[in-house]
Amino acid sequence: MRHFLQVLLCSVCLFSSFTTFAADKLLSLKNLERQRAHLIQDMLSTRHAPEAKQKRLIQGQRQLIDMERMVIRDERLSQQNEQLVRRAFSDFEMTFLVHASAEKNKQPMQHWLDSVGFSSQAILTAQPGFRK
Repeated sequence: MRHFLQVLLCSVCLFSSFTTFAADKLLSLKNLERQRAHLIQDMLSTRHAPEAKQKRLIQGQRQLIDMERMVIRDERLSQQNEQLVRRAFSDFEMTFLVHASAEKNKQPMQHWLDSVGFSSQAILTAQPGFRK
């Protein structure tokens, strides 16, 4: 009985460490997605004064550049067949927002708006209100 409990305990420990290791393979990509979402939220936010907002955006872009580099260089991701990984690398323009905007000589906000399908003209002519 004692031997059985030891084997059971070892197998539970191995299984839990394996699932933790498997989850860690996507951690860099999940952190990138989270940081990109924070940057877009800061871009669209009206809560901060313009100077404070500009500081937050510059800091967020620097962090996102570093995270994008980490994900691009993460060889563990190329070995994964997860949907998150496939979608991230198939939509380079949105996943690697700061790098893609630099390649097109645009600000990340302008690049994101273009990728989503908004134009400056459409935003300026938009009227607040409810849709009917």
